[in-house]
Amino acid sequence: MMQEEGQVTGHGKEGVWVETQRRSTCGACNARSSCGSGLLSQFSRRKPHRVLIHVPAGEDLPMVGERVVIGIDESAFLRSAGLLYGLPLVSGMLGGIVAEQLAGAGTLAVPLGFALSLAAGLMVVRWHAARPERQALYRPRLMRRLGMDAMAIKAL
Repeated sequence: MMQEEGQVTGHGKEGVWVETQRRSTCGACNARSSCGSGLLSQFSRRKPHRVLIHVPAGEDLPMVGERVVIGIDESAFLRSAGLLYGLPLVSGMLGGIVAEQLAGAGTLAVPLGFALSLAAGLMVVRWHAARPERQALYRPRLMRRLGMDAMAIKAL
C-alpha cells in the first residue's frame, strides 16, 4: 500500500477533501547539487495536491484540520500506469508495423498507421477508466487518522 500524509481541508458530498504536499527526495541524494531534477525542484513552486477521499457511510468524518494518512493499493497503481502508458504505445507500434507490412517502408502510411493506432489505444484507456466499477479501484482511501495539527487547533 502506497501511503501519503495529508490534512483535511473540507467536507464534500461523498467524503473529505485532503490536501497533501509534494515531497522531494533530493534532500537524501548525494548528487543533489549537480542533478537537473534537484535544480528544477528548487525553483518550482510546490503546489499542494487536493484529493476527495470517500468515507463510507456510518464512519465518522475527520474534522477540518485533522492530519490523516491516505493510501492506494500498489498493484492498482502499477496496473493503471501500465495501462495508461503501455497500451497506447504497444498499439501504436503494432499499427506502424502492420502499415509497413501492407504499404511498404518509407511511405506515409507507416506514421499514419502509428498515429491512428496510438489514438485507438488512448480511446481504449479512456473507456476503461470511465467505467464506474474500475474508478473505485483507483481511488485513494482513508487509512488512519493522526489527530489535529497544532497550527489547525490555533486557527479554530
